[in-house]
Amino acid sequence: MTPSQDLAYSALDDLLADFGLDHSQADSKIQFVNNIPPKAATKSQHINLTLVGAIPSAANALVAARIFEQRGGEPQTITIDLRKSHNYVDPDIGMTPSINGQEIPHDVVVGNPFLRNIFQTKDGRHVVISAVYVDLVYKWTAFLGCSVLESSVRETVKNWNSNDLEEAAEKAGLPLALIQSEDGWLTTAHGKHISDSTIVPIRRATNSPCKELSRNPRRPLEGVKVLCCTHAIAGPSAGRTLAEHGASVLQVMFTHGFEHSFVYTYANLGCASTRLNLHKAEDRERLWDLIKDANVWIDSYREGAIARFGYSDVAMFTANPSLIISHVRCYGTTGPWSDKPGFDMQGSASSGLMAYCGGSLQTPAWPPGMVINDYTTGYYGALAIQVALLRQFKEGGGYLLSPSLTGTAMSILRHFKSSELHSSQGSQDAASPPDTLEGWTGYGYLRTLKPLPVMSKTPIKYDPVLLVPMGSSPPYFPGFPETAIDVTQTLPRSKEEFVSDVGMPFLQKLDHVARIGKRWRNNTSSI
Repeated sequence: MTPSQDLAYSALDDLLADFGLDHSQADSKIQFVNNIPPKAATKSQHINLTLVGAIPSAANALVAARIFEQRGGEPQTITIDLRKSHNYVDPDIGMTPSINGQEIPHDVVVGNPFLRNIFQTKDGRHVVISAVYVDLVYKWTAFLGCSVLESSVRETVKNWNSNDLEEAAEKAGLPLALIQSEDGWLTTAHGKHISDSTIVPIRRATNSPCKELSRNPRRPLEGVKVLCCTHAIAGPSAGRTLAEHGASVLQVMFTHGFEHSFVYTYANLGCASTRLNLHKAEDRERLWDLIKDANVWIDSYREGAIARFGYSDVAMFTANPSLIISHVRCYGTTGPWSDKPGFDMQGSASSGLMAYCGGSLQTPAWPPGMVINDYTTGYYGALAIQVALLRQFKEGGGYLLSPSLTGTAMSILRHFKSSELHSSQGSQDAASPPDTLEGWTGYGYLRTLKPLPVMSKTPIKYDPVLLVPMGSSPPYFPGFPETAIDVTQTLPRSKEEFVSDVGMPFLQKLDHVARIGKRWRNNTSSI
């Protein structure tokens, strides 16, 4: 065994221990091959992307293999090539995924003054503002009272003291984080709260028997029905990871919701995609039918966004006591900041990851790969779900899981700093591009990354779904057509109802955030 491989096994043991597991608990084995490439070859100056890409993926494959064994399957060998794993932190690191030979549009990039920018405040601190969707661009410029030009945003932010801006943004429900040092974050109430927990808190919520799964399946998660009410990357990629191991995953998009093409294409492989309008009684009832039939529920909207339609934890456990519920959030679902909105970059800012990558609190920088927390949280979320499934086999119960982007960033700082890893890894190999996955989809001919783990008995694949157009699937779990409804009888709401359901509330929200921003700018604290 080489020093690189020894390092990888040690990192795997550390991660599994945080989920209450040990790699020796399964007869299946992980086999790391080749060596960790040099820092420069993998953009790993500060964070060891080789291990960030390898270890969560390997852990998921190992636990999937253990589930396969529990269901009567044979042990297997799982091979992870350390020369390739850095590519899996962000699909754009090692290749450009394409459809019909054309790059997938990055529509969030064009003209967005908030993207990948760090802003300095009046008191010399730095903040990260998220506006990854166009509605947030509208809200932020209304709140700040500025134009969409980056220079205008910078000038306006520099008129704010950092604590005032953070507090006002939170009152307006806008995603912003003050960049903190790793040590400084751990002195805050919420930093302490997350650090006192595991990477993904897993709590048993009911004593119900688990739903029976068939013996001797062809794939580890065959028959596991996963209902994803998610957006962005972390939530959908948890569903994608489960689909890689045979789960039947249905992604529910809300009728007037939006997703970027490149985000959807990367994060929703293997998942069916339907649309439901929760303002319609019949669609709410259909979602309840799906909840009752599901093994797993994943959501990644801000706290309360779905629960306000009646889908609280209590209500869902009443309908399906053995459900595994996973709420993906920026700061988790408990603690002082459980309601605070945020995306990948807020997790990096708050946790100290940006300060670490930039060398100091005064010179923060983005981590390598734009969405290091997003995809890693997806892997962690899927791993926690599989751990909950293993617990169900043994003791039954319904479970509540709480993956968080900030908890993920903290785990990256704890386990994967390059300065602490490369000094002892010994020989190095040249970095390799990822293996490619190709096939026809409803969008055209897709070329993207093939999943990293190579499993000897249950090869990873996206079947029966590779990639479907957004919202194009009927609302039933793929592979279970007997539960289908006749969508030819479903009728849309009128334009007037759309304006009432979506248009007017958005305009009211826009006015609300503008008034909050104006009052704070006028030094009025009574919101």
